[in-house]
Amino acid sequence: MKKLLFLFVLILQNTVSAQTYYDVDNNKIDKPTFDKFLLDKQQYYYVENDSLKAFKLMYRYNRGEKGSLSDSANLFKTLNEKLNLNLDPDKPLIIYYYPGKDPCNSSGTATRKSKIQWNKELQKKVKKVANVNVLRIYKNKEGIETISDYDWKKDPNALIENLFFNYHYDCGSFAIINKDKYAAFFGEYGHNQVVESLKEILSKK
Repeated sequence: MKKLLFLFVLILQNTVSAQTYYDVDNNKIDKPTFDKFLLDKQQYYYVENDSLKAFKLMYRYNRGEKGSLSDSANLFKTLNEKLNLNLDPDKPLIIYYYPGKDPCNSSGTATRKSKIQWNKELQKKVKKVANVNVLRIYKNKEGIETISDYDWKKDPNALIENLFFNYHYDCGSFAIINKDKYAAFFGEYGHNQVVESLKEILSKK
């Protein structure tokens, strides 16, 4: 609910301003204040939403968010219907999100083979924690080297983007949903971020 409300506010403000700027807590700030924060490159960077002409400050090392969903059952139902899936709403759902090709996910020395191995190792670590649903969603599939190895799905009507990933976070992101709770991590992540987020959300009552 909070997510969708924030997106509505962004759209509304975009009608009266060419560009809008937000701090790490989604409070609107002016550009000079925004630029002042960015002088501290060790603490901050920014992400953007091209269509809304919105820019948001991000902490470099604290990129997680936790919250509640107003109707997770309907989300599961919609994903199952739109994507012809059979996700079990009684199990946690991990969504790996690919925002489209960017300098982060299109550079480096990783090969298709090493990416597959990386994913296999992640799956093993996740399985030790819980039996989960896994969904791979893309906004734009350009650059996904494992497109033929995993069941990547096009984001239906930008549902996942609007719910969790309003901005383009470099490399990719993930969100974990467990009943009415969610945990999201924005931008490049490792095995540890996924596993620890899963453990934490499972501990919530």
